[in-house]
Amino acid sequence: MRQKTRQELLQKIKELERECNLLRQKRKEHGPGDKYMREILYNIPAPIYLKDSQGSYLMINKKYEDLANVTLADIVGKKDFDIFPQPVAELFQSQDEEVILKGIPIEFEETIPLADGIHTYITSKFPLHGQDGAISAVGGFCTDITARKQTEEELNNHSNLLEERVAKRTKELEQKTLHLEEYNVALKILLQHREEDKREIEEKMLQKVEKLVFPYLDKLKTSMSELEESAYIEIIESNLKEIIVPFSISLSGNLSKLTPAEIQIADLIRKGKTTKEIAELLKLSPTTIATHRQNIRKKLALTNKKKNLQTILATNQ
Repeated sequence: MRQKTRQELLQKIKELERECNLLRQKRKEHGPGDKYMREILYNIPAPIYLKDSQGSYLMINKKYEDLANVTLADIVGKKDFDIFPQPVAELFQSQDEEVILKGIPIEFEETIPLADGIHTYITSKFPLHGQDGAISAVGGFCTDITARKQTEEELNNHSNLLEERVAKRTKELEQKTLHLEEYNVALKILLQHREEDKREIEEKMLQKVEKLVFPYLDKLKTSMSELEESAYIEIIESNLKEIIVPFSISLSGNLSKLTPAEIQIADLIRKGKTTKEIAELLKLSPTTIATHRQNIRKKLALTNKKKNLQTILATNQ
């Protein structure tokens, strides 16, 4: 029995020696590569970490140490709740659980408060499998996109401001367009009324000519004495003056108060005619013309004022 036990022990020793040799061989083959890989991971300028499936830290690199203000020795075996504020720890834990549940790499956008302010990261987390195929750990690395987010926010602010300015300018242009349309409508109405007034004046003039001129012209075509002919000519001339006087002098202001005779005399004064010349033209006495001149000055509010009547009438033309 003792012989059998001794043989079993020797067999176990040989098996252990064989396994040790295999381990030595593996270390010899992969040792430097593993060392380099660890150094590379440790010095990469992005936070890198490794946790087991229970959320305990297995490894972090230097960048992670700097950001979390911890060392590898301090963090190994600890969980997020031992290092970060509860809201941040709960966020990290929920992300790890999602990666383990889905069994695939997932990217997350995180906003983390650090010593120098709020930072935004894109974190890529991925599952790691053991020899049995089950997920035994979760790895992750972070990319700081704070500057990019700030630039995007500035661009969005500028874009919003530009959109506001465009909307404001568009509204102003729409209002101006509406006002122009209203002005156009009003102008069309005014032009329409002007045309109607023009046609009305033309019709009235034509009616007056037909009533006050044409009948006497027809009479002149018949034979009559010189006295009758002269009388008809005077009537025609008088009627024509009655028709055209409103168009020969602008009856603005006080001129509208003048009688037809005063308008006729005012027109001659405006043309530079003297009292004597006006009297001869109108077959009236100079005294009568002088009286009309006084009445005209009175109606134009020129009494006792040293103002030239001809000049005043010219300015009211």
